[in-house]
Amino acid sequence: MLWLPLVVGAAIALTVFQAEFREEQPAWAVLVAAAFAVVVLLALLPEVASVVQALTALAREGSVGSFYLSPVLKTIGVAYITSFGVQICQEAGEAAISTVIELAGKVVILLIGLPLLQAIVHTLFGLLGL
Repeated sequence: MLWLPLVVGAAIALTVFQAEFREEQPAWAVLVAAAFAVVVLLALLPEVASVVQALTALAREGSVGSFYLSPVLKTIGVAYITSFGVQICQEAGEAAISTVIELAGKVVILLIGLPLLQAIVHTLFGLLGL
């Protein structure tokens, strides 16, 4: 939690820098913003790992199998990666590409959730005797 003020402070400083830099070198401004985001995400990986471990432990305590937990974690990952890509493309002024990334992310999330949906429907049919 102590890293959050540091990240926010660096982001504000970078935003002020970007306001001037974007007018002179827009392509480099996008790359600098992307590099900042990557550095912050890499710094957060240990925190993400601890969250995944906590969720896994919680699922184990509740006797929830990895069949149910895995799609949830994958969906969260796809949502974050998609959001990151969309924001970078929008920052670069590429709205059409960001829309394609959003669509691709939604399709991947549907594909991840499909086996879980099939299991639920199969269970319901079994209960109903169909």
